[in-house]
Amino acid sequence: MRGLCLLVLAAVVASASADARWLSREDQTGHRGQVEGVAYSPDGRWLASADNSGYLVVRQATLGGSRYVLRGRNFSEVAWTPKGDVLVAGGFDSLVYVWRWRGTVTPLRWPYPGEVEAVAVAAGPVVIAAGGGDHLIRRWKLDGTVLPPLKGHTDDVYVVRLSPDGQRIASGGRDRTVRIWDAKSGRLVKLLSGHDDSVYDLAFDPAGTRLFAACRDGSIVVWHTNDWSRATTLHGPKNSIHGVAVDPAGRWLAGAGFDTTVWVWRLPALTLDTLLRGHRRKVSGVAFSPDGKWLASAASDTAVRVWQVPRN
Repeated sequence: MRGLCLLVLAAVVASASADARWLSREDQTGHRGQVEGVAYSPDGRWLASADNSGYLVVRQATLGGSRYVLRGRNFSEVAWTPKGDVLVAGGFDSLVYVWRWRGTVTPLRWPYPGEVEAVAVAAGPVVIAAGGGDHLIRRWKLDGTVLPPLKGHTDDVYVVRLSPDGQRIASGGRDRTVRIWDAKSGRLVKLLSGHDDSVYDLAFDPAGTRLFAACRDGSIVVWHTNDWSRATTLHGPKNSIHGVAVDPAGRWLAGAGFDTTVWVWRLPALTLDTLLRGHRRKVSGVAFSPDGKWLASAASDTAVRVWQVPRN
């Protein structure tokens, strides 16, 4: 089966990227608007993508075979629970959507006081959403129980992410800060400042030793998590890097560029390796599959593209 998938990838898109190592395949089926978020299921079988016209498409991970379409109104991001049995999506329509995956097409809808820019799922599981005009990070249990919000940001929050060990929540946003919270108590652990523009996305490396903050000015600020010191700054496109992801083996860092390309750096050296070309409009999000063999990217051209990750 894997050999067949590779042949299909090679046949469909060999010319999409200037780098022949990163073969890719594109799928626009099911989307009507800009694709804002993309996420693999924990078992790597499914790829979910959400667009701002209210279509959430769940495909087989290599873009072939079965496809399911879930409806909302205006999506911003999508996330899976650790067991992969529940899908959560944020909406610009001030709602958090929760589906029992493959159990129902009718979601639970939780109100949020503003546009929902970010969703994540912590241990418990606890759904975490952020982005409203109240500058809070709101939390629920999956049964709908409301937990105390996280307070501290002074402007809209664009991203929330969990550390690999589940002990920390990282958030960032328009106030140009990253805030680190204790996931259990909700206590603020550290305030990271010094970003030159809004923080659009965050990603921990697999070991949890570094945190990458993608910013509106096209930079990625790298933080050491042992003492929260600033390691370095990577420079990408002249405009925004809207999404960032690290592969499970810690070999690659991918950035979603508003210049229509996916920027890829080698880790741990942090050297720019390649630019992946194929999207026709700004790239909004990136995600690596759990086995590290695929990189998915979502863009404003209504497309999701899956890239074959090279072995070296």
